[in-house]
Amino acid sequence: MITTAQAGEYLDSVGIALPEFILKALVEQANSIQECLDAYYSPATALLIQMYLLGLMGLGQGDKYISSQSAPSGASRSFRYQSFADRWKGSLYLLRSLDKHGCANDLIPADPTVTPAFAGIWIGKGGCMCGDK
Repeated sequence: MITTAQAGEYLDSVGIALPEFILKALVEQANSIQECLDAYYSPATALLIQMYLLGLMGLGQGDKYISSQSAPSGASRSFRYQSFADRWKGSLYLLRSLDKHGCANDLIPADPTVTPAFAGIWIGKGGCMCGDK
């Protein structure tokens, strides 16, 4: 089981900042697959799977991440915006490469980078426009 502190530390390290109440809800979701993880993976691999899952869930909250920060009171923080699709695919790849048994599959959010294709059927009705008929 992961803690909110562990999850917060990991998400902060990859530049994802979430409100505490959202973080708690995401941790609860990530911990819901613990039984499956325990059945198939070592504790270290299970932890990584849960962290990558949290990363994917957190990415869905926004696309801004911290690129640099300083402090001793010339305080500064810079943000960078990478392609959301690239970040999403990278995180998803990390998760799937570890979770060979699909423990996290039901919790992975739908891919927000996929635009659904719409097709329509056009129906025309023919008729004769001949003279007086």
